[in-house]
Amino acid sequence: MSIPSGISGRIGEVCRTFLARTRPATAAGKGGEAVPSLVIVDDIFPNLVSAFRVAEYNYYLEQFPDAQVRSAAALVPFSTNWRRFRGWIEEYERQYPGFRGRVTLLGAFGKIRCRLMYLIFINNAYRFIEEIDQAGIPFAFTLYPGGGFHLGQAESDRKLRRVFSSPNFRKVIVTQKVTRDYLLQGEFCLPEQVEFIYGGVLPSELLQARQLPRRRYPTEKGSFDICFVAHKYMEGGIDKGFDVFAETARRLVAVCPDIRFHVVGTFGPSDLPSGGLEGKVTFYGTRTTDFFPSFYAGMDIILSPNVPFVLAPGAFDGFPTGCCIEAGLCGVAVFCSDPLALNPCFIDREDIVIVPSDPARVTEIVLEYYRYPDRLYELAARCRDSFLRVFDIRRQMQPRLQALLSCMDGQGEKEGAAALAQEKGEEVTA
Repeated sequence: MSIPSGISGRIGEVCRTFLARTRPATAAGKGGEAVPSLVIVDDIFPNLVSAFRVAEYNYYLEQFPDAQVRSAAALVPFSTNWRRFRGWIEEYERQYPGFRGRVTLLGAFGKIRCRLMYLIFINNAYRFIEEIDQAGIPFAFTLYPGGGFHLGQAESDRKLRRVFSSPNFRKVIVTQKVTRDYLLQGEFCLPEQVEFIYGGVLPSELLQARQLPRRRYPTEKGSFDICFVAHKYMEGGIDKGFDVFAETARRLVAVCPDIRFHVVGTFGPSDLPSGGLEGKVTFYGTRTTDFFPSFYAGMDIILSPNVPFVLAPGAFDGFPTGCCIEAGLCGVAVFCSDPLALNPCFIDREDIVIVPSDPARVTEIVLEYYRYPDRLYELAARCRDSFLRVFDIRRQMQPRLQALLSCMDGQGEKEGAAALAQEKGEEVTA
């Protein structure tokens, strides 16, 4: 993975200076070996399907030359899981040979030595909290939507309180305003322990590097193409709005025979209602990042009418979903729902289109742009520009690196803050 210059280079310099200064004082291994600055523990990595993990963890591996990732993906018995893990490792190291040997199987926590452990999702933090406490490892984690975090639910709250009560807990990064407000209003932790960084880490530099010229309707292609990108987590995919997507598609093909639909993820033909969509929908299965630049070059709209609290009580998605962010970065117009009013900075009908979970109304909105495609492509260009301002990987990682440095060492926090102050114009404050 090639890390951009500028912010990344300056922060990397801070990280390396910090490590060089503190290594002798913090060596704790047998024989006085240096203690790694950062150990990441994850249950899916290095599966390349999880693009946001690959983007974020690779960035840390680049910035902290001694950082390691310990994967729990193979811990479920027995040999089939080990073979799956080995396959993931081999594919990951083929694509990122510079990180060869730095992703290994998670072993006993008592053997881990590091200045800081990092995890994502409450389920991961809770799963390992007893071992973390027994080993006395300081840790930080990102509380993304999903992964066991459900608003107003007793079991989710119990996990949160257990993790936040740990004497080894240092900081939580939250990506949605509703998450920050929930933690502070519920007094789960101290305000200074919460780092609010809106958005998410996506492989923006990879998508930009491989982006292809867009094919426009009707001059450069004969079809108007709408895509839906998501994993199926429940029957009918109601949480992701697949039912709304399918009914919208049925309504649109009845009046626009040149509209086509495309589905990426774990949905298939059996998920479609019978009648009306024969030959109009293409399914691609699950894909990794390298598939999407060419795919999105031919897409006009990504439709994501997801709804909260149906997958499970209190469950919700971030705004917009990671798939929508990737599509927007590639120049596709994003049509998505926002039932929890999570949108902090995007203007409806200027650089994004907010849609309801109502197939009839979604159909009307899509037809407005289908009839005037120039308006759609102007909106898509603004969407791409606004998403780059907010979701560019450098802008997302800048405050994350600062947050982790602040957990490792007080002086590291000061140096990190000083370096970041020089890049003040790059910061996202949404």
